[in-house]
Order: sequence, then C-alpha cells, then structure tokens
Amino acid sequence: MQAGKYILGLTVATILASIVFASVFVYYPASVQVSPTPPPVIFVEGSNNNQRDLYGTTISTIIDATGTSASVTLHPTYQRTYYLDVLRIKNLDSQVYYVKVNIHSTITDGNLARAKLLLYDGATKVGEVDLLTTQLQPGGWVVLNGNGELRIDFEFIYGTNGGSSTTPPTGGGTILLELVYSTVNTETPP
Repeated sequence: MQAGKYILGLTVATILASIVFASVFVYYPASVQVSPTPPPVIFVEGSNNNQRDLYGTTISTIIDATGTSASVTLHPTYQRTYYLDVLRIKNLDSQVYYVKVNIHSTITDGNLARAKLLLYDGATKVGEVDLLTTQLQPGGWVVLNGNGELRIDFEFIYGTNGGSSTTPPTGGGTILLELVYSTVNTETPP
C-alpha cells in the first residue's frame, strides 16, 4: 500500500512538473535590414515589337515602367508560325545571372499542337521552354552574362483538323509564365 501511495505521488508530481515546464518561450531580439535595389534583370522589347503580324494585326509587347512585367500578343495561324525577336531579357549588372521560365497555366484545348519559347544568346540557342507544360523549364539554368541579353523567339504549330481558309485555328488564350533568375545555378527555386 505504501508503494502505491509513493507511485501515485510520483505520478502527480511528474504531471505537475510537465505542466509547469512544458510551455517555455524565450525571445531574443534580432533585426533584418531591408534595402531595396533596382532590378538587375529586366524585359526589353525585341526588334519585332509593333511590327506587322498576320491578317492586318500587330505583334504587341507591353512592358511596365520597371521592366519587370511583360505582356505579348501574337497571332499565329495553321501549320508552323515562328516569331523572331519579340522580347529580350537584359542584364543591367556586370555579374552573371541564371535564368529559367516557370509556366503556370497554358492552353489545353483546340488545334494547338506545339508552343515553344526559345532563348538565344546571339545566334546560339541556349534554352527551349514548352509553353504547353506547366513546370519550371528548361532543365538546366540558362546563363545570362553580365551586361548581356537573351533574345526570346516563339514558335506555334496548329493542326488543320476542322479548320478552313476562312476561320482561325482553335486553341487561343493566355499562357501565364514567370521569368525566374538567380545569382546561383545550384539550387531549385521554391
């Protein structure tokens, strides 16, 4: 009986001790200095911005005042349509940055069989992005040299099933994407 009271007392003491010591929080002060900087990488218009497109339309590239947002309007037709130098990515810094493109939403219906965003450094193709696949692309980082530029071309292929010479292909809409750039090429962006 004596042992039972001892065990009960020990159990109660343990429970009380855990209640008393279970929730201890200690706060240490720290500070974070936030000092914004101008963007080192921006969008700029390609040489074919505001040029004539098909059927009386115009290739349109709208870039906001900061150079950090772009909207492109293109008017492809059946078969293969290639748009050269519509938009550029410009490095205003002397250090190297690494570039990828993250596709958030795409066109999933209609006759659109293929849509590509192609990255060129001069005449050399350095990256290809499938605009119909929602993921971070290309597989490896694309190098954007200090004070350099990357040219962006677009390619669309539309099938002809159900089409005619008097109607546009089906499968239009908006593809939402983000330019992602980093100071390192060893990590995956969150």
